[in-house]
This record gives sequence, C-alpha cells and structure tokens, in this order.
Amino acid sequence: MDILKLGDNSFQMPLNASWNVTYYEEDSSKAEIRFNTGKYPVLGLKILSIDDPKYNKNSKLKEHLFDPILLETHPDLEIKTSNNEIYGLEYEANLESGEKVKVWRKAKIVGSRTVRLITLALSWTSNPSSDKAVKTILVDIENHLEKCSFIDSETELDKEAKAAGRVSRLKLEKITPWKDCSFLMPSTWPTEIDKDKKSLISRVTGYEEAMLFLNCDEINLPKETKITIEYMQHTASSLGADENIKDISLHSTEENVYLISCSKSEKDGDTGVIINNYFWHIFAPKGNALHRLHFTYVFPGTGDKFLHSLVDVLGNNIKNINLG
Repeated sequence: MDILKLGDNSFQMPLNASWNVTYYEEDSSKAEIRFNTGKYPVLGLKILSIDDPKYNKNSKLKEHLFDPILLETHPDLEIKTSNNEIYGLEYEANLESGEKVKVWRKAKIVGSRTVRLITLALSWTSNPSSDKAVKTILVDIENHLEKCSFIDSETELDKEAKAAGRVSRLKLEKITPWKDCSFLMPSTWPTEIDKDKKSLISRVTGYEEAMLFLNCDEINLPKETKITIEYMQHTASSLGADENIKDISLHSTEENVYLISCSKSEKDGDTGVIINNYFWHIFAPKGNALHRLHFTYVFPGTGDKFLHSLVDVLGNNIKNINLG
C-alpha cells in the first residue's frame, strides 16, 4: 500500500493508488494530491510541529485546531476524538475567488510537550458537474484520513519546533556596553565587558562553547577617501579571497553605515568537531575616522537547531544596533 509521509514521517496516511502526490524538496512538511479528474480539484496538505509546554489537553487542543478566523466564523465546530487520541474537526467554506473548500484538521500530543497539527484542504470550482465528481473524492479522502497516524518518536520537524519555541521565549534587553553603542541581547546570557578596549564576550546560557564576541577599532581615513557603496562592495568582495568564507552579504543599516555579514566553518584540529563562525562587520564613518565593530558568533556544529536559530536572532539585533 502506498503511504503519504510528511515532515520526516511526522504524519502518515494511506493513499489510493490512483492519487498523484507532489512533494516539495525545499519543504518536507507539505504536499499536494491530485486525482483522476486532472488538474483540479487539488488537495493541499501541511503539517506543523508546535512546542507547547503549557498545552491544555482538556480543551481537546482547540487552541491549535482553531485559528482566529475559524473562531470567528465557526466557533461551535465539534472536535472529534479518535481511539488513538487524535483530535480533529472539519468544515466547508466559500472563498472570495468563487471556489469552495473543504478543510480537515487533526492534531495529536506527542511526548510531553509537542503538538503536531495537520491541515488538509480540498478546493474546487463549484458547479453541478464538478460537485458530483468531488462528492466521490471527499468520501475517498475521509476513508483514508480515518487511517492516518502520527509517529510517536521525535522527528526533525519536532526538533525544529522546540528550537523555535526556545527562541520565541528568549527575553531580550537593551545593553549599552559603552557610549554610543547599544543593542538587544538575551537577558540571561552572562556577559563580560571591557569598556577600555571596547570588547565584549557573551556566552549562550547552558552551552560552554557557544558565545558572541564583539571587538571594536577605528582607523583614520585620508581626506580624499569616501565610504561609498562601491567602496564597501569592494571590501565585501575581498572577503571572498578565502574560499571557506560563505554567504557574504552587504547591507546599509542607515545613512553611510554599512554591515557585511558572512560565515565560515572549520574543523577543530584537536577534537575534530566542526566550529561554525558567523561574522557581522559594521563600518560607521565619523569625521575622518572609520569606526569598525566586529561581531563573531561561534558555536560547535553538533546539529543543535537552537544554536543555529540564534544566528537569525543575533543578526537581526546587530542590524538594528544604535550607534548614536
């Protein structure tokens, strides 16, 4: 029997042999199914994993099965419970495009704090002929959906959800390590600041080898030197001379202030562990001097998704630094 598998096997459902499934290489959490009726109708599927340490089982996971629009339009929808503790609901709606849509949502608690939520939506253009064909398809979908399952073991999708959950719960606070320099940082990270040398070390709480460094310097500029976008493009391009430098990107954060970001991974000669380095270099001309701030986020390449997620958090905070 053919089986649909989504999100690293997070969700499985048996398939009718005549159904045509399209998976997405860039996103294993979604798929589309077409039937022997041609291009339409199409059944879209999307699975989410949600890290929710405070879920309310007594609510039958209503807070996840219902989105704000559904709460407004269909607040009294019945949530059904299957024998394997899968909660589900279904409804039909008319879209502004003139199409009709039938939606199924099912959710299950996996482990102590993970909620998996699958949404299936079948859309079609309603007319007597298509409605008749869709009626048969609806029955077939529901028969197969009754046999769906959520794998009990933790999947990569769940790990990503837990990392995203940890990031969302980070409490950020503004720090001002020295005059004319302030930015947001996680409030629980122990931080050492040397105001005289204008340097900073902040360690990720719970990790010995994950930390953020900041070092500052300034250089005098010849009077004829102007910091332009062309000048910075040349500077960014020069970083590419090191073949291990990846993802070089140039941004203008405010007038005449530029940010170059890039990354580099290298193997530690003693331990053999891959060390990930993410760099953000800020160039801020003031008078005849060029102030440079060099941020480096270092962490071991052990596959910890939370540490990887922090790259975006730190990058966003650094882009919004206040140098006034």
